[in-house]
Amino acid sequence: MHNGTSSLSEISRQLELIRSERGSRILLSVLAMLLTAIYLPVWIVILCILGNVTGDVLSMRYMRALSPTRHPVRYRSVMALVFLREFSYTLSAAFVWQHPENYGHSLAVGMIMAQLLQLAMVRAIHIPFGYVGMSAIALLTFASNTYYWTRVDINTTGLLVSTIAASAAFAYTLLTMRANHRLHSNFATDRAEALAGDKAKSRFLAQMSHELRTPLNAIMGMGHAELRRNRDALSQNRLSVLISAAEGLSTILDDILDMSAIEAGQLPIRPQLVAPKTEIAASLALFQPGIAEAGLELTQDIGAHLDRDWKLDPQRLRQCMTNLMSNAIKNTPQGGIHVSAYLLPQLDGASMLCVEVADSGPGIPSNLHRSVFEPFSQSRKAKPGAESNGLGLSICRAMARQMGGDLTIGPNVPGKSGARFILTLAMEVAPADASQTPQREQAMLQSPKPGTAGLKVLVIDDIATNRLVASTYLRMLGATMIEADSGAQALEILEASQPDLVLLDMNMPGMNGLETLEKIRALPGAAGKLPVIAMTADAMAEHRAKYLTSGVDGYLAKPIHPARIEAEIKAVLDKARLS
Repeated sequence: MHNGTSSLSEISRQLELIRSERGSRILLSVLAMLLTAIYLPVWIVILCILGNVTGDVLSMRYMRALSPTRHPVRYRSVMALVFLREFSYTLSAAFVWQHPENYGHSLAVGMIMAQLLQLAMVRAIHIPFGYVGMSAIALLTFASNTYYWTRVDINTTGLLVSTIAASAAFAYTLLTMRANHRLHSNFATDRAEALAGDKAKSRFLAQMSHELRTPLNAIMGMGHAELRRNRDALSQNRLSVLISAAEGLSTILDDILDMSAIEAGQLPIRPQLVAPKTEIAASLALFQPGIAEAGLELTQDIGAHLDRDWKLDPQRLRQCMTNLMSNAIKNTPQGGIHVSAYLLPQLDGASMLCVEVADSGPGIPSNLHRSVFEPFSQSRKAKPGAESNGLGLSICRAMARQMGGDLTIGPNVPGKSGARFILTLAMEVAPADASQTPQREQAMLQSPKPGTAGLKVLVIDDIATNRLVASTYLRMLGATMIEADSGAQALEILEASQPDLVLLDMNMPGMNGLETLEKIRALPGAAGKLPVIAMTADAMAEHRAKYLTSGVDGYLAKPIHPARIEAEIKAVLDKARLS
């Protein structure tokens, strides 16, 4: 017995399947019935075609959102239409079977076998439809066959042999139909379990990410504050280790979320007009202190054509550069790292950005070139204390391929050791009218770029530790802070004072972040237009997209960092100034 839920699902899947091939199915059925006009009167053929097509079209129409338990009358109507469809088709074959010519017999048998095959393969998802269709074919087949062998003189042998053959065909069709039904049911069950497991994994990742980012935010914030205040060399060293460990854990969280987004095909790519040379140079500058501290040398060769604007995603480019540079530093005990970037013209007129990162560490054997890009793979023995989670290169390759490029391992330079990674990304030429207008350029030159010094920032967060971390970072950046532990308190503050910016936590009891944002935007005057930056532990891609489309001006994922706060504040204030 089929319960209502499973039957509804089966009928929906069967409708999806038969609708996807309805054009070819109806056409072939009509052509087969038209062939019977060689032996039958045209009016019989037309009646059979009308019955078949009507049953087919109407049954598909009434199958939409059909539940046998909730729509019993419509369900029985579909059953009758399926019976009509198969009966009309088989009727033309049954009439042809009565013709004395053997060619007619072959046509009739071929038509019936084709219809049985269609039933066994397509109508097996909701098997009651298959049973009804097969009963219509069986009824006409056995009736027509009996009439053929008994209409003039009873031919017992012919009747017996043909009946056994037809029975065998129907029995095999029934077995095939039931087997296909089990196959479809198992596939549907496995798919439902896979989707449920994927949803559970996403919920788990989101929850664990959120829960871990709040204490990480406190560890990194207090670590930075104490490191800035403490003058003891031993304490500074210990605090540096603490901060590095917390940042490493934050990187692992980000990598896992990126990997999950890549597997789900949800990694957002946002092309912008940027100068690749500027983005690459900025990425390398972040690693310069660490490279110098490790006693390594960084050399670079960036092509001149990359200083003009091209269309690509700068965030993903920097992320790829970060992964490649981190990998090179971890695997280079001595020597140096060389980065070269150039334009790679393509045959179709497009262009590719090509970035090569070569290190002097131990090379990668050719038999490991493929496995090095697998998640959690450790292809080389990293320096002590510099072990990685094995996701960086895998994520980098997935991002590159999603941006129309790739990440590969190039052959080593003769006479030199080490590994050489080649990153390619597709780029588009900036439109001719995409450059800034002279008036806008002049305005930007005359109006200095806003910084964080002297800003008055309202921080809204229900957790005191998070407010303390934000306060610490803002003071390091020269800003002053006003605290609010709820959305209601923040609205009272905004009625009495006018800050320059708002940092808003999105997960607060009572009035959450989105509700608080809505009430801020409803305030009269300048208060309702204040730049608002979401500061949240919700760090997945869908969270970012949700908050940015809800009206916030910027987004910061916890754990926050002084450089991230400064960069986001400047970006938001720049956008507010130019709008």
